[in-house]
Amino acid sequence: MRVIGNFLTQGGESMTSEKEDFKVVIASKADEDTIVLTSEGQSQQWIEQAFFNFNNNYHQYSSYLTESSLGKTPISNDTIDDLADNPQGNLEKVKKINAYARYFINKDDLIGKVYETIESNINTDIKLSYRDFSSNRNKQKLLEKVKVIINDFNKQISIRNLLRKSIPLAYSEGNYPMYLRKNCGGSYVVDHYPLGVVEVSDYDIDGEPCLLMNINELKSRLQKINKKTKKGKSLFFNNAADEINSAYPPEVGEAYANKESYTKLDIKHSGILRVNNMGRKYGVTPIFRTFESAMMLTTFEKTDRVNAKAKGKKIIFQKLHKEILGKDFDKQGFEQMAYAHDSLMRAWKNETVMYTGAPFVEDIKYIEPNVENININNVNYYRSKIMTALGIGFLNQDSKQTFTVANISIRELMKTINKISEQLEDVLEKWYKVVLQENNIPIEFCPTIEVIDSEQLESEIKFKLAEILFSKMNASYSTVFSILGVDLEDEKQKRAQENSEGLDEVFKPRLTAYTNSSKSSGRPIDNNDPDKQLEDQNRRGSE
Repeated sequence: MRVIGNFLTQGGESMTSEKEDFKVVIASKADEDTIVLTSEGQSQQWIEQAFFNFNNNYHQYSSYLTESSLGKTPISNDTIDDLADNPQGNLEKVKKINAYARYFINKDDLIGKVYETIESNINTDIKLSYRDFSSNRNKQKLLEKVKVIINDFNKQISIRNLLRKSIPLAYSEGNYPMYLRKNCGGSYVVDHYPLGVVEVSDYDIDGEPCLLMNINELKSRLQKINKKTKKGKSLFFNNAADEINSAYPPEVGEAYANKESYTKLDIKHSGILRVNNMGRKYGVTPIFRTFESAMMLTTFEKTDRVNAKAKGKKIIFQKLHKEILGKDFDKQGFEQMAYAHDSLMRAWKNETVMYTGAPFVEDIKYIEPNVENININNVNYYRSKIMTALGIGFLNQDSKQTFTVANISIRELMKTINKISEQLEDVLEKWYKVVLQENNIPIEFCPTIEVIDSEQLESEIKFKLAEILFSKMNASYSTVFSILGVDLEDEKQKRAQENSEGLDEVFKPRLTAYTNSSKSSGRPIDNNDPDKQLEDQNRRGSE
């Protein structure tokens, strides 16, 4: 089949003018295997393809799966001791720990605020570094194409949102399984599956954990109320099979159709972030270490609440003389007691209480519970334990504790966050290679990605160190740039491009009093002030 183009100018004439340095060959007669394609038809195809890609990019379904609740199950010290016994190798223990972690994040002010702080302060800035192909013109052109492909891929998977969502969840649940899914239109989406639906197998492939999808667990969690229109049409999917085929990897749909119990997720498209896994299958959230202290604070709150209610009750005790019971104490004395009680209640109803007791009334007094609130030092002790377990120590309960010590604790938390970011960098770089291979591009063009550290670094110290190494120690550009977190190869390519484009000349400084040097200095020679001239002569003579 032949494709012959007939491209026209805006005026409708063939672009064969003498001013144009090319020729257009038009078929005199087209056979049945020849397609005549005009510029209008080509542009229409481009527009349709652009709309198709746009629509497919925004129609990638991902589903929320139902989660089990703790109900009224209390947590005790015995439960914590049992969960602490090798949870990294027990999926059920990890799931139970995560359920309690979500409970304390929602309930405890300190734990909840730490999670919010991590979620709000995740650095979503990334840096992509490519190899230098400036000496090879063809590879340099291909590199520009690779940059466009990778940038488009990052937009499709919403990489900023992925960073903001995956890192806090990996911290709070110890694990974050994910899968890179591609639809028939060629666009990508990253799905997250909860533990239980996804399990870590007993094997690694090329040093990476192989993930399994539990098909039976997936089916049970997909059982939810199917919302429909008035005409009975489903708003999303008609049944579980349609949902699995639309929102899950192809291997999962195939396993569901074959009624398999498990299926292995493609190692190239799957990945998992883990914290504190200790070389075993599952990670454990650092929040687990706060459970005992959080329970003690809850006990303190309950005790104070009971004491406050007891103190809020008004107990008035009216005591009568025992003589009303008679000489032998054989009388009931109900009449006197009823009279004294009624008289006190009628007086108590008035805004100003005036009460004259009967002669048989001995005493009236308040009775208050003799209880004290929990010692604040005990509360601060357990709050401090929670902050230490989470890696934050900015609450200075101890007067001897300095802000510098608190700052060190904050850096420990940020190091944990950065460790999670490094795992995500490895997964993203693996996915970049997958995308390039699907575009028939060698993986030597694959960039390395770096998530900018969330750690609060002392930039002033880094700048001073870089200045000393460069100006006084004569260190290399590579050493100085690495201290500042700047990639040498990237900067070299950018500077070479700027020099070739003559940007120094374009952005040269404007002539001002600060940028323009005068050819002569001092007072003008033609100054006719005799006093000034004499002063200048004396000064020159002294020199």
